[in-house]
Amino acid sequence: MFWIIAVFLTAVVTLTVLWPLLRRRPEALPVRAQYDVEVYGAQLNELKADLARGTIAEEDAVVARAEIGRRLLKAAGEANASQAKARPPRRTALAIGLVALALPLGGLGFYAVLGSPAQPDMPLLSRLAVDPARADLPTLVAQAEARLRSNPEDGAGWDLLGPIYLRSGRPDDAVTALANAIRILGSTPERETDLGEALTQAAEGEVTDVARASFERALALNADYLPAKFFLALDLSQENRFAEAAPAWQGLIAASPEGAPWLTLANSALADAQQKIAAASGTPPTAATAVQPPAGAPAPLAGTPAPPAEASAPTLPGPTGEDVAAAAQLSGDDRRAMIEGMVGQLAERLKTAPNDVEGWKRLLRSYSVLGDTGKAQGALTEARAVFAEGSTERGAIEEFAAALGLSATGATP
Repeated sequence: MFWIIAVFLTAVVTLTVLWPLLRRRPEALPVRAQYDVEVYGAQLNELKADLARGTIAEEDAVVARAEIGRRLLKAAGEANASQAKARPPRRTALAIGLVALALPLGGLGFYAVLGSPAQPDMPLLSRLAVDPARADLPTLVAQAEARLRSNPEDGAGWDLLGPIYLRSGRPDDAVTALANAIRILGSTPERETDLGEALTQAAEGEVTDVARASFERALALNADYLPAKFFLALDLSQENRFAEAAPAWQGLIAASPEGAPWLTLANSALADAQQKIAAASGTPPTAATAVQPPAGAPAPLAGTPAPPAEASAPTLPGPTGEDVAAAAQLSGDDRRAMIEGMVGQLAERLKTAPNDVEGWKRLLRSYSVLGDTGKAQGALTEARAVFAEGSTERGAIEEFAAALGLSATGATP
């Protein structure tokens, strides 16, 4: 049945295309020159009648006959040329016919060698299973998810998907995957820290009690696991427990290798905690022990002032597990670009939520730490435009900017 239908359709289409070209006498629409021939012929007949009736002189009749004859010859030539163009050359028609026949015949021959209508189809997943290198990440994720639906106790599959969900901005799915991986395969510092980070991302950057418990379990398995220490120190700062946060940040900085991606934020958070402690006790803050950031980025200032003591704790989330894992492979310029990307995200967030006083302060401090005075000055101008002149919020931002060495007028102090 398949071949009968294929041959019938091929024959119908081929004949439909070739029929107008292969007809011996193709009908041509009349052209203007043919009408002109008839008109001039009628004028010659009228001229003869006028001459016979004597309504026109012989000399005038000769001149008029010559002019009408000239026009008649010209129109006849044009009419013949139009009819010749309407008939395509026989060779052209035959060539088109051969091509029209060769295409379906060649297609059928090709299909006879490589195809078969009785062959079952090959789904995408089975093809990827044969050659995974041809698949992209979303397809591989879909393949792993399909396997987990049929075998939900596959711990290796959950362990594979958890970090991918975390890096793809799917924290809720990452929590589910990592919890299943821990339930089936057991706890490791990496799994517990990834689970805590996913819970933190799901809470929009806040280290919740459940997330803190995951980080504590990670440190119970490996007391020197630095990513877990980072989030625990961040939790102390978010809870305004600066007396505990300062030594936690100092310990993290001291244990971190050179070029660790969290060092800039850790130094800034340490300076912030020391400033809060000093403001509460009325004593000058002690200098923070800072580790130099990677080459190409200015070192954070240990004495960089932080927001006043009554301000709320910073809520900007720290580097993700992906940042922590990939930082060791990055060059100095790439690490600086990653830090600038984090700062850029904060700047974009402030465009949609500009009433965040602490967010503006963190942005000013981040630009100052990176040594980008121009952007810091521009951020100060934007922040001053958000809050009314004389308001408490604007005064706090201007006071903080002055401590960083920024001028409210845009001039360098």
